[in-house]
Amino acid sequence: MSRASSSTASNDDALELEAAGYAQAMPRRFSLWSLGALSFTLTCTWLGTGSSIGISLTEASSAGTLWSLPIAGVMTTIVSLGMAELASAYPVAGAQYYWSFMVARDDYKPFASYLNGWMSVIGWWLASSSVSNFVSSMILDIVGAWHPDWDQKRWHQYLIYVALIWIATAANIFTAQWIPLFNKMVFILSVLTLSATTITLFVITKDNASAEFIFTDTTNRTGWSSDGFAFMLAIGNAVYAFLGSDCGAHLCEEIPNPAKNVPKVMIYPLLMGLLTAFPFATSLMYAISDIPAVLNTTTGLPLFEIYYQGTGSRPAASVLMSLFAFCFFANLVANATTSSRTLWAVSRDGALPYSQFWGRVHSRFQVPVNALLLSAVFITLYGLIFLGSSTAFSAMVSAAIIFLQTSCVIPQAVLLYRGRDRVLPLRYFSLGRYGAAINGISVAWVVFLDILYCFPTTM
Repeated sequence: MSRASSSTASNDDALELEAAGYAQAMPRRFSLWSLGALSFTLTCTWLGTGSSIGISLTEASSAGTLWSLPIAGVMTTIVSLGMAELASAYPVAGAQYYWSFMVARDDYKPFASYLNGWMSVIGWWLASSSVSNFVSSMILDIVGAWHPDWDQKRWHQYLIYVALIWIATAANIFTAQWIPLFNKMVFILSVLTLSATTITLFVITKDNASAEFIFTDTTNRTGWSSDGFAFMLAIGNAVYAFLGSDCGAHLCEEIPNPAKNVPKVMIYPLLMGLLTAFPFATSLMYAISDIPAVLNTTTGLPLFEIYYQGTGSRPAASVLMSLFAFCFFANLVANATTSSRTLWAVSRDGALPYSQFWGRVHSRFQVPVNALLLSAVFITLYGLIFLGSSTAFSAMVSAAIIFLQTSCVIPQAVLLYRGRDRVLPLRYFSLGRYGAAINGISVAWVVFLDILYCFPTTM
């Protein structure tokens, strides 16, 4: 594309945004490739699978862990298709918050958008908190493997947790112009790490699990009497691995031609996740030789123990875990990017106290610095919860999924109620005749999840 045509496209994007009532506040620094890389880095299904695998192994063992992934992936993709259509129709950074306003009846517009705005903001804050919690636990796993006599305290993890949050925040402020390149590099590293880990575990594991254990064992360790219900809990846990597909919609004002490009950014990473998570999870199941040891680690995260059982080598397990943890930290950086844009978009419309302050874009860094700092402060304070109760913190991880998934289907539910043809404008990406079915399935699925997450994972 020539410089002149690129400038024309940029002007068209700015005019389209102005028609929606907003001024272009940040440069469109992302391309389809770089924003797609950010979306993959954030959604990154194999990371979500590896970090939360201890929960699913408790709920439905190896087979439940594996077969819950495609179910959760397909259903999340359906929800995201409905979101992608809305993102194409209304390419504004507020995303669910703005969509709810646009599709609701006039007398319900303020309530619908205000409710969804807060759900989106809190959901992204809790999601960021969960990622930092997981990465800090992984670091302690590596340290504990080399220093088994070290008495780990919860405050040790909290200090690491806080450091990770503020490093991710600083990266989003001081190196904002390099974030697109960073995500491209992390995308490549993530794919290479995923491939290398999967192949390594399949090739060098000696005392491997049997095919019967991998694909058919559904031992229920939750305390619930129903194995079917335990498997449903495993499906709910698998949704965590596909969380965050709306991130592209929150950065739509930073990419050219968002009505066309953002739907691709939302769907393609999920499809990659569907293709990669199952082989990775299968390799983890293959490497397990001692399931009680996997489920009774010091930090509660079994991934390092699985790597160790598979490789038989502490250095090899440490290398694999370090690569995993770095990729997951990059996920935290992407979370900070997305949560700040969500908060900034909501503040821009005056939905928060001191909105003018939180909605300000820094003139030098060209990012919403105040929104980034507020997000970091909230997540820092929220982390104090697991100093007192790890159970309370885990419950709030489920709350993150509830907030984010529910915010995704509120505008879809309104579309069904009011009539899609009556509400939606012309758009580049349209679900056509399948739209009503996709919206209906999305709403029903999230209602099911919201009910499911009200139950404890263990009795």
